[in-house]
Amino acid sequence: MSLTDIATRRRIEPDLGLVIGILAIITIARLVGLTLSDVDLFIDESQYWSWSRELAWGYFSKPPLLAWIIAAAELACGSGEACIRAPAPVFYFCTCIVMYLTARSLYGSIVGLWAALLMMLGVGVVFSARIISTDVPLVFFWALALLAYVKLLERASWPWAVILGVALGLGLLAKYAMIYFMLGMLFAALLDGTANRLLRGWAIWLAVAIAAAIVAPNLVWVLRHDFVTFRSIVGVVQSERGANFNPLPALEFFAAQFAVFGPVVFAVLLYEMAKIRSPEPVAASRIMLAFSIPPLAIITVVALFSHAYANWAATSVVSSTILAAAVLVRRKAWGWLAFSLAIGVVEQGAALYADTVATQVAIPFLPPEKSNIYSRTLGNRALADEVGRFAERVGANTIVGEDRRTVAALLYYRRNAPEQILAWPSAGIPKFDMTRPLTESARQPILLVTGCPFPKRLAAHYTMVEPLGAIQVSTGPTSSRYHAFFKLVGVKGPLTALTRCTR
Repeated sequence: MSLTDIATRRRIEPDLGLVIGILAIITIARLVGLTLSDVDLFIDESQYWSWSRELAWGYFSKPPLLAWIIAAAELACGSGEACIRAPAPVFYFCTCIVMYLTARSLYGSIVGLWAALLMMLGVGVVFSARIISTDVPLVFFWALALLAYVKLLERASWPWAVILGVALGLGLLAKYAMIYFMLGMLFAALLDGTANRLLRGWAIWLAVAIAAAIVAPNLVWVLRHDFVTFRSIVGVVQSERGANFNPLPALEFFAAQFAVFGPVVFAVLLYEMAKIRSPEPVAASRIMLAFSIPPLAIITVVALFSHAYANWAATSVVSSTILAAAVLVRRKAWGWLAFSLAIGVVEQGAALYADTVATQVAIPFLPPEKSNIYSRTLGNRALADEVGRFAERVGANTIVGEDRRTVAALLYYRRNAPEQILAWPSAGIPKFDMTRPLTESARQPILLVTGCPFPKRLAAHYTMVEPLGAIQVSTGPTSSRYHAFFKLVGVKGPLTALTRCTR
């Protein structure tokens, strides 16, 4: 199945030690960059951290694995932002090692080296390695499952079947998008005879059984909690538009993949997809396409009718990068390979520097509300400081946030404060109010942090509603975020969702 030609094989081929050394240098630079970063935890990062303090088999919007990972990281190095994010570059280091092994099995070690480097310095990975997200463990376990699958194609054996099952199961505990791997195996069986025979053999079904056993406790948790995680996923998909056909968002999603995959890798993927039915692609390339196409195709269709984020097809990057490295090495397109790495090196250097001066970064010539590229990840620490001052001023025993962003920020940045932090009950799918809702038993006085300055809607729930003022928290050189504060005393009864913000 190797694509490496005779001339290439005669060269000194890179071994695993060399690959580990190169990737380790990049990983160390990223870890150092995290310690120097001035970027607050993003809302999702703070949310995942809060889950890590309440370990369970599931949470309101995601499976549990990332919370477990963060808990382990905190035990190792503390609760600072750098430590919480540290698993990201470490996981990507491991992902690229696994990709090297997979590409080496299929195409030879030269392709393995390039695949590892293209992934490590891919546009999407350079960005993702700076944050802690569910994509981080998902992509690793996808890569591990792909390696196990490739090994099973060579020869069915129970150790690789077990590894495949564990990777599938843990991948599902990271993010349900791991289910696309099953579709990849089905698609591969349609394209390749060996894959077809493997699918009908015992090894795949042993792996599926192991995966089912691993993910079963999470599914039980979801069932016992009224399918809240699944409902949350549907809610995210439908959050910005209904089920109306519109090709523009799908085109935007598709175009964004040039950034997620990297322009060279995605261009090669499209080229190979265009000739998938031709006799030219070898079996290895068909297998890689089988695992690249399903996530990309499904999310593109979703984007036609609803909302889709650019990273939702991130799992496609693993096999696409291996395929791109194989094609470019076979064609001796060293210039394109170097160009792709150069983009990653420049992006990596820019990210390392920009993160250290995040509060000062703004793109000129853009409107003020759009010029601050860090605006979504700044202001949380400052908000917590202001909340502390208001809480001390009124002697608050409980601090309540109305929205997920505020509650997540306060849970992390006031993690050592004495006040209890709760969430006002929501009208739809429960979020933080699932495990820490504001109830009539909450200790008073209560400090409410909200984006709505009008007290009228609060009077239906508390006898005393005292406006305390409002602040604008800086989120960059030219942007800020508004917060209003109220002191609440004398609850009138069971609390329900607040009405819309009107006078």
